This record gives sequence, C-alpha cells and structure tokens, in this order.
Amino acid sequence: MVEFALVLPLLLLGLIGVVQFALVHHAQNVATTAAQEGARLGAAEDGDPSLAEARTLDVLRSGLGGVSDGFAVTAEDSDEWITVTTTGGYPLIIPWLASQTISIDAAAEMRKEGFRSGP
Repeated sequence: MVEFALVLPLLLLGLIGVVQFALVHHAQNVATTAAQEGARLGAAEDGDPSLAEARTLDVLRSGLGGVSDGFAVTAEDSDEWITVTTTGGYPLIIPWLASQTISIDAAAEMRKEGFRSGP
C-alpha cells in the first residue's frame, strides 16, 4: 500500500502528460487539415480567399469544437497560388498549468486551378 501511494502520483502525472500530448497532436493535425482544405477550396476555379477562410474555420470548428474560437485564419491570394494560414493556442489540461496554451500553427499553399495557355 505504501509503495502504491508513492507511485500513484507519478503514474497519474505520466498519464496526464500522455493524454495532453495526444490532444495537442490531434489539434495540430486538425489545424493542418483545415488549412489544406481551405487552400483546396480557394484554389478551385471559382474559389476566392473568403471562401478559403470560411472553409478553414468550418473544419476547425468541426475538429476542435469551442477551442477553435481562439484560432485566426488568413488567406492570401497571388496570381497563381493561394496560401491559407491558421494560428492559435490550445489550452493545457494539466491542472496547475490550466491558464497556459500551446501554440498551434499550420499553413497550406495550393496552385490555382484553371486553364493556362502556353507551354
């Protein structure tokens, strides 16, 4: 019983760390997927940056829920490329660090679709 009482806090701390790592990894994957999906829609022949930003925010909301409100999305348009960037913070679940966040950044760049004359 004494050994269990001594080891239990370390075991719980390790378990919380693993769960926190998994949540942050999931948030990074959602942010990357959202940026790619927004860039894909913005690069379509009838797409524009406002559509790309809206789609990125939709995917973020679907994957992260209320945490996605802390994310900023920008879509930049050039002659042949569209770039979508997401930045935000993901809150920690560790009780004594609950006010801290981990920065999540993702970007995607896609070439615009459409007919291009010439070789």
